[in-house]
Amino acid sequence: MNKWILLIHQIAHDSPNLRVKIWRNLKKHGAVLFKNAVYVLPFTDEHEETMQWLCNQIKEGGSDASLFITESLDKKQDEEIIKSFHEICDKEYISLIEVCDAELKKITQREETEGISEGLVHECKRKLNEILKGADDISKIDFFHAPQKELLLQKISSLQKTLLKWTKTSEKEIKVTGKVYQIKDFSDKKWVTRKDIFIDRIASAWLIKRFIDPKARFVFSSKDKIPGDAIPFDMYGSEFTHHGEDCTFETFIKAFDLKDSALQSIAEIVHDIDLKDDKYGRKEVEGLSQIITGLSQKLKNDNKLLEKGFEIFDALYQNYSSNNERS
Repeated sequence: MNKWILLIHQIAHDSPNLRVKIWRNLKKHGAVLFKNAVYVLPFTDEHEETMQWLCNQIKEGGSDASLFITESLDKKQDEEIIKSFHEICDKEYISLIEVCDAELKKITQREETEGISEGLVHECKRKLNEILKGADDISKIDFFHAPQKELLLQKISSLQKTLLKWTKTSEKEIKVTGKVYQIKDFSDKKWVTRKDIFIDRIASAWLIKRFIDPKARFVFSSKDKIPGDAIPFDMYGSEFTHHGEDCTFETFIKAFDLKDSALQSIAEIVHDIDLKDDKYGRKEVEGLSQIITGLSQKLKNDNKLLEKGFEIFDALYQNYSSNNERS
């Protein structure tokens, strides 16, 4: 028989914030509501500490809560509780399975029609990273190995193999077409990128303006429409976009052979925010991402967002340059 820790609470009707807070924490730690009466977790020292903390939170909020440690009296009761845990996790696993199926279907359809683009591979890899994170989060609260987990792992493996095949193809093409450009050939140009800019396009525009083309003018296009007199970046079919594992900012650094340790530090941050793969594990990611998100929501204008973004990246560059000088 399994050993369980049970939380029974009565939160006052005039404490909705406390109710939501406790519910979110119980869900986060994988507790299930059994028989609409009691929250249950398998007993461990860690779960006991968690439930005790939540119990205290409820009491400190002016409501009532009790904690019990118990064992089931029969096997069927154990199975019923475990089934509740399975249902919670399987629901989440199935949701991720559907995302995997959608990505695989998208790739198959594009293979049969217009072919696979680097942009599509990049978007699918980003989605895969989200799936992997989601699967990892569920696994942490999947205490009894829910049945749908195995199917999800199979789907993830299939998606990984498909993307690996197309990534290798993309990397071979890059080695053939890639070259180092001369900055002198890119003076006083018009540059175009997609509307509703975010981290990679803001950072890339800043890099262009500060290190490649000081007289650069920027325009923003809907979808992938490229004006004939403009140089595209971070757009499908352009040279200056995602290549292999690199975001557009990293592509620019390599394309123009910009050897600057401060720029490399910024490139790592931009990469981690844009691709969400935590490749470099930069601690600045969360803060900068929140700032850019807040500015985009506040300004709702790409030109104004570029202006503010340039100030941010100027400050970042100054900081990393100063740090390098001191070291």
